[in-house]
Amino acid sequence: MIGNADERRAAGAARSALPAMADMVGTWSWDIPNDRVYADDVAGSLFGADLDRLAKGAPLRVFTACIHPDDRDAVIARMLEGATLGGSFVAEFRVRDAAGRTLWVLSRARYEPGADGRPTGAHGILVDMTGSALSETAFGHCVDARTDSPLEQAAEACISAREALAAADRPFLIRILDMLLLEIGREIAQGVRRAYLRRLS
Repeated sequence: MIGNADERRAAGAARSALPAMADMVGTWSWDIPNDRVYADDVAGSLFGADLDRLAKGAPLRVFTACIHPDDRDAVIARMLEGATLGGSFVAEFRVRDAAGRTLWVLSRARYEPGADGRPTGAHGILVDMTGSALSETAFGHCVDARTDSPLEQAAEACISAREALAAADRPFLIRILDMLLLEIGREIAQGVRRAYLRRLS
């Protein structure tokens, strides 16, 4: 009983320590052959999209309509490239939410091949980076990260774990994992920002 009490106290402390930012990690998926994008409420809110429509599936053009005009073409081009070649998708870009605010987000996804080896779907996360030190020095350019880096491998493992926890209906564990994904997202964003600045120098 003592062990159980200790575990309960530890769980309570962990719950109270979870940052509000963990709520701003959303998930999305793309059924490529049928051109249907599905998103949870967080991802849909970040994109200022119709939540009911995204829950039922909407074309890619609906999902990307709220991306900032200066970033939209580059993001769509990368998503379509991944739909053809597979692999991973990593990009930092601006979106406009339902209130008309401009937000900085980091998206990370992996493409899943079908029986013939061609991608049939993508599963990803969307992290709100607005208000962080990263967004305050945003350079207004949509960038890629190295998809073979250890941090990218960690992000991919977390995405897989998040899908498993969602299937198991474990919301508290998902929130803990979202906190980890948020920190990994920040590290990835810092890395791609440094790479971009090196290219400019």
